[in-house]
Amino acid sequence: MIDEADPVPAQLGALGYPDAHWLAAGMEADVYALDEQTVARLPREAAAAGAGPEEPVERLLEQLNGCWLPFAVPALLGRLTLPDGRCLLRQPRLRGRSIGDFYDPASGHLDPRAEQALIELLSALRTIPHPQRIEMPDLPILGDSTVTTAQPWAAALQRLLEDRTRRFGGLLQAHVDRLDDLVESCDAFLVSRRDVAVTLQHGDICPENVLVDDDCRLTAVLDWGFLTMLADPVLEIALTAGFFDMYGPHALRTDRRLSDLFVEAFDVERADILRFKAVYALIGANAYSGTADGHFQWCAAVLRRPDVRSAVLL
Repeated sequence: MIDEADPVPAQLGALGYPDAHWLAAGMEADVYALDEQTVARLPREAAAAGAGPEEPVERLLEQLNGCWLPFAVPALLGRLTLPDGRCLLRQPRLRGRSIGDFYDPASGHLDPRAEQALIELLSALRTIPHPQRIEMPDLPILGDSTVTTAQPWAAALQRLLEDRTRRFGGLLQAHVDRLDDLVESCDAFLVSRRDVAVTLQHGDICPENVLVDDDCRLTAVLDWGFLTMLADPVLEIALTAGFFDMYGPHALRTDRRLSDLFVEAFDVERADILRFKAVYALIGANAYSGTADGHFQWCAAVLRRPDVRSAVLL
């Protein structure tokens, strides 16, 4: 939604972009159109003018732009410093439409071409293992600067699990039975996955972040950094199935349909997908606030699902 009081377009106009306007909101930044060819990203915690070297996400994207991928990723063209001191990242305007245009939330129908595009995307990420292709920069996980990708992925998620339970466990306990048992089982599950071969994970594959052409062929993947890491690829599968439709009337059916597709395409265990859903629900419930907001309610509902509980509470 356009905020008429937003001062950024006027400040961009003063920098020589008279047609600048707000374009979209991602997990990590607001995006402004500068012209037909370029956009500018304003990170949630915008760096001040004269900030130091490239941010970790920028270093990762530079590496990804050197890989062969069946889709484009953002590239850094330069920086813009607003009169108020905030710094924006200037990038090419990636073309395409949301893959969500090929999904009807009212009926729950997902175009088979969109299903195949998601499989192609997940397959491509699996071709970028560490350390042969990518040197992972030190990224905060779920926006928490104390838990980063410098740590092994499973240990980092265990630390988040402990921290989020300590801080927000009381709130979750009011909505989810046997919370302590769920936490203990998820912690043990993460320990059991420590030695799994890791691949690159985007961490937020949802319709807004996947662009396709009019024939539903992949064109670009946006908004890296929220949960981007080298991790067990089943985690990405679990999140992709769950994030595609989180709040629609057929959300659960769509989640299960995509999970079925991914089980067949990648030969993974359905129970592991469900366990990773529980892990994310525990660490991500209060990713945006310390309240029972909409995302919290979605995570709590995941933890109440009978199939998730059966997989976790063996």
